[in-house]
Amino acid sequence: LTGIAGFTDTLAESWMALPPDEVDEFLRIMREENAHLSNLVEDILVIPRLEAGQLRLDPDEFDLATEAHAVASMIFEDRAFSVSIPANIAVRTDRTRLRQILRNLLENAKKYGGDEVLISGELSASGMYKVEVSDNGSGIDENDRDRIFKHFEQLSTGSARLQQGVGLGLPIAKMLSTAMGGDLWYEERFPTGARFCFSVRLAEAVDDQDSPEAEHANA
Repeated sequence: LTGIAGFTDTLAESWMALPPDEVDEFLRIMREENAHLSNLVEDILVIPRLEAGQLRLDPDEFDLATEAHAVASMIFEDRAFSVSIPANIAVRTDRTRLRQILRNLLENAKKYGGDEVLISGELSASGMYKVEVSDNGSGIDENDRDRIFKHFEQLSTGSARLQQGVGLGLPIAKMLSTAMGGDLWYEERFPTGARFCFSVRLAEAVDDQDSPEAEHANA
């Protein structure tokens, strides 16, 4: 709020004297901060409903690759990302909450994940679909991996992992996954980086071996 107020005051007092590109930059930052605050409020409001087991879910059937690309495009407006999920993977789950899970994982990757982010997936042995959000950042120290899914926990692992945010994104993503009948967990990515995975219900059985891949890339 302080940042938005500062830019608003500057524009109100001297916008006519500022270069157009500087005004555009101020407006871009204000939009980003506004989106961040809106997402934070959404995350905070969902916690008591999750903890009380009273979150209402509205299952819907939709294409997973299309949804993943849409969410990633909003978060990585000026950075590269890739989506590699078979084109015929239809899931049946709450679309809004799945987007919230993806948003929290991708925002985490944007903050800490280096310059490479990949969303991929595969059929799991349980018959659900495993979605993976991978990056080539500093990863998470083994001693810290039990803490990342606790409310208000922030880690600083390596020079690329900064202390930002309020530590709600990953715990909420895990709670949402559980409420939707799946799970969310962390895997180490070799040779470097992090991989967060979650499982989601399929709309119907598919043969992953024969499915054409839907490759989306944003440079």
